[in-house]
Amino acid sequence: MDPENVYWLGTISKTRGAAGSIVLKLDKIISERFYEMESVFLEIEGLLVPFFINVAEPLDQKNILLNFDSVETENQCKDLIGCKVYTKFSDVIIPDKNTSPYNYLKGFTLWDHKHGNVGVITEILFYPDNPVFQVKQDQKEIIVPLHEDLIIEIDSHKKLIKVNLPEGLLDLYE
Repeated sequence: MDPENVYWLGTISKTRGAAGSIVLKLDKIISERFYEMESVFLEIEGLLVPFFINVAEPLDQKNILLNFDSVETENQCKDLIGCKVYTKFSDVIIPDKNTSPYNYLKGFTLWDHKHGNVGVITEILFYPDNPVFQVKQDQKEIIVPLHEDLIIEIDSHKKLIKVNLPEGLLDLYE
C-alpha cells in the first residue's frame, strides 16, 4: 500500500479484555462508514500491514473497540499497542456526493479577496468532518477547505464563490 494513498485514523492505545480486542484512539471524529470497512492498515516496523476487522464498535467519540481476524490473544494485542492505524482514502471519502448540499458548487470559480481568481472547482471531496474543494488552477490542483467561516459570498448567477482564504494556504502550491 502506497503511503500517499492512506488516511491516518489514530493509534492503538490499549488492550481490552482477554479475547483479542484492542482500542483504537482516533485522531479525529470519523464517519460512520468506518464501521462498514473490512480492513485497516497498521504501521509495523515502517510497513503498512493489512488487518481484517471482525468487530468494530464505538466506545465513545474518540475510541473504537476493534477485533481483528488474525489477533486472538492478549499478547498479540499488546504487540500492537502504539501502532498507527490507516485506511485507504477511498474508504473515508463519502462516495455518494449526489446527496451533498455542496454538489451544485462544482464548476464555480473560487475567488479569494486577496489573491483574486484561485481557479475552478472540479470536485468536492468529503473527508470525515473536513469537506474540501478540489480546484484546478492552470496545470495545478489545489485543495481548499470548504468551511462556512471562509466563504464570504456565493453568487449562483455568476457561478462565483468569494472566499477569505487562510494566510499562506495558496503559497503551499507555488
